[in-house]
Amino acid sequence: MLSVVAERALRHGARAGLDALLEVTRRLTGTSGAALHAGGQRVAQAGLTPPSPAQALPRQLLRDGNTLLVLREPCVSEEEQRRLCRLAELGSTLLTSRAREEAARSEQVRLRRERLRLEERMVWRKHRRARTAHDLRTPLLVLQGYIDMMARGLAGPLTPSMKRYLERMARAAEELGDGLQRGPADEVPAESLCPLLRATFGPGQRLPARLELPSGPVRVRVQREVLVLWVRTLGRLLAGTRARNVVLRVDAPDGPATWRLRVQGHTERALPARPIRLLEQLARRMGARHSLQTQPCLELTVRLPREASSSRG
Repeated sequence: MLSVVAERALRHGARAGLDALLEVTRRLTGTSGAALHAGGQRVAQAGLTPPSPAQALPRQLLRDGNTLLVLREPCVSEEEQRRLCRLAELGSTLLTSRAREEAARSEQVRLRRERLRLEERMVWRKHRRARTAHDLRTPLLVLQGYIDMMARGLAGPLTPSMKRYLERMARAAEELGDGLQRGPADEVPAESLCPLLRATFGPGQRLPARLELPSGPVRVRVQREVLVLWVRTLGRLLAGTRARNVVLRVDAPDGPATWRLRVQGHTERALPARPIRLLEQLARRMGARHSLQTQPCLELTVRLPREASSSRG
């Protein structure tokens, strides 16, 4: 009896469990109607409408806390009375479960609305950024063109101080162009690089390497799926060339803007062209600068965009 109601509630929810409880009550007592009341309100009913709790006879009413099970016809048997008390207790439990289910549904609706609002805001931000980048790209190209002409001496001879100033202007223009290409840093969550490197090149892996990593966290502004694919492609490339004496070092010699990842080793086979192209494509997607040297030994260097404050972990 109770197991039938509990299984129905487990499979279809507390509301279905309450309906099953009242149907079991009707079959058990032969009454033409039964209802469940809680907090002064009728929350479920099966069959004909029974009297209200205030008008019901003692044999028509079973109580468990604030939950009332009301029958249309009085219950005569003591055995049935005991079973109905157990059903009333189960009704209290099901009402509590129904309240939790309704709260969960309300929370899901709220979260869905919040997600839609955030998605709309992200679309608006991307549209605004794309428009701003388009407006800035043309004057930036003009500046870079004039800087290049002045650096080649087309505007006359340059003093050493003027050359230094032009070099700084050229670097600033290049960084601005890279920023317009990548987009703002807060659109890409920071990912930790060291766990990925240890999982691929650490002890016990297919291609163990000597890892020289910073003591603190190494967090980069790169989409995780792209970073994972880059590390896996690098591992397949080294394994395919039977690389040995591989050293993988991460440091930041160029300041707080980038992490430098350097891979060195000796290979027994020529580097295949396809993985190299894939590494280059992924580096561009990550907004990273990529350089590869194969003679006299393999040396791959990648400069990854660094999180603004890597010390946060």
